[in-house]
Amino acid sequence: MDTVGRNKKVIAEYIRNQLEEDYAADQISIKEFTDPFTGDKRK
Repeated sequence: MDTVGRNKKVIAEYIRNQLEEDYAADQISIKEFTDPFTGDKRK
């Protein structure tokens, strides 16, 4: 049984999932510096 190929796929999928989770967390934590309703810049 070739476990190297299978493990490589599992690791690649794990990394891909981590990157997606990291991206989603970054999107949630981004602060808005422009008021989305008035367009005014926040200080």
